[in-house]
Amino acid sequence: MFLIPIVLVAGIAVMLLVLGGEGAGIPILGGGTGPDDSTPEFDFRVGQATVVATDAEAKRGDLVDDATAVADEITPTIDDLFTNAFLDPTNWREGDYEEVFTAFSEQARPTAEQNLEILTLGAQAGDVFEDVEPGKGRLVYDVLFDREGNPATAVVVVSFTAIGERIDGTFVQVVSDGQFFFENVDGWKIVSFDVVRKDQDVEAPTPAPSGASGTTGATGASA
Repeated sequence: MFLIPIVLVAGIAVMLLVLGGEGAGIPILGGGTGPDDSTPEFDFRVGQATVVATDAEAKRGDLVDDATAVADEITPTIDDLFTNAFLDPTNWREGDYEEVFTAFSEQARPTAEQNLEILTLGAQAGDVFEDVEPGKGRLVYDVLFDREGNPATAVVVVSFTAIGERIDGTFVQVVSDGQFFFENVDGWKIVSFDVVRKDQDVEAPTPAPSGASGTTGATGASA
């Protein structure tokens, strides 16, 4: 019973002497620590969906439940889009945003890919940021119905913020505002968009006052 721990300690000592070398060591316990690749949890707050009827005789009250159902169906797509675009470190550290573009229709995807720097943290984000944490997010829906009373288009107004800590120790508030236009194309897909980035430096990892040091925007649409 007493020999077993003694033998283990002796074995470890021999390994350190033989393999460690002068000025070197073997991380037998614990191992080294790398960057945190866990994705922060984030969900948008959702406002009440607004009904937009194209038939003057349509009763909007009868369409509210359908509009709400459309919003409930689309919201997880927007949650995933912004999580993949700004918060998932396995994406932004590599500049690989393939998961983002699955939300777009086949026709709108090329335009979205051309606007990667607007729609995501950027291709070089891994060289700039140490960490990114979510701030606030809100969605507002306008659901347009055709003359038969079917939901045809959903316009999603998006407001999103996050706080990014740069490698040099400074902080930036990432701000993305805009609209995404969805149509039911084998499931609700983004067919066009109008997005503006208003990122601004902040002194601490807290939301900064309204206003921006610079504004860039992108608009994309299917044919």
